[in-house]
Amino acid sequence: MGRIGFFTATTGVISNQMGMDITGNNLANVNTYGFKASRPSFADLVYTKRNNNIEEVQTGHGVKVDKTDLMFEQSTLRHTERDLDFAALDEGFFAVETPSGNTAYTKDGAFYITDIDGNGTWQLCDSKGSFVLDYEGNRITVPFNEDMQIEYTELIPQIGTYRFENPYGLDQFGDNYYINTGSSGEAIADDTIKKKQGYMEASGTSVATEMTKVIEYQRAFQLNVNMVKLHDELNNLVNNLRG
Repeated sequence: MGRIGFFTATTGVISNQMGMDITGNNLANVNTYGFKASRPSFADLVYTKRNNNIEEVQTGHGVKVDKTDLMFEQSTLRHTERDLDFAALDEGFFAVETPSGNTAYTKDGAFYITDIDGNGTWQLCDSKGSFVLDYEGNRITVPFNEDMQIEYTELIPQIGTYRFENPYGLDQFGDNYYINTGSSGEAIADDTIKKKQGYMEASGTSVATEMTKVIEYQRAFQLNVNMVKLHDELNNLVNNLRG
């Protein structure tokens, strides 16, 4: 007995498990500021002819996760009343220099200041220790007035905002960071992107949507598991009859 049905159902098990993993990650980040949810796209696999005399009769060979799309719609803004919290509106990003020296981009605008040399040279960074960059890609030295209070009127214009021709082509880097790819294009500094002080962009995860997907993936997963079991039982039955 052929094993096409067995392998076809197996691809369904694997694909729906991957879909569940992506949905689980979205739900895990429901409280992560600036997080953008991912959505898996499924595609069918190759087809073969069952009858060379009839072109229309074909057999499918399962499903795969073709790609994962990032959903960059503007999320809700939450008022934090903290002066070093910022939201880059629409499809704007902040640029950071990671501890490894790479440039990454983020929607998480919770910033802090750090004394980099112990001599009072304060620079702007994020909670992961990455340095926030200006429009030229340089680190930002925090300006103070004579009372050692931050001069926000000077600081805010320095915080760089960037955009991409195709933000959906960005690659997730971890730590809520993104890096550009050939599909996304290079980052473009854009000072017309609005920065809202005292606000943070909420996670893009919709709990209702993701829970609906959980139910869909669970049922599809279980259906494919049952098909694998059924096909295995049929194979055993046929082998026993032959014996």
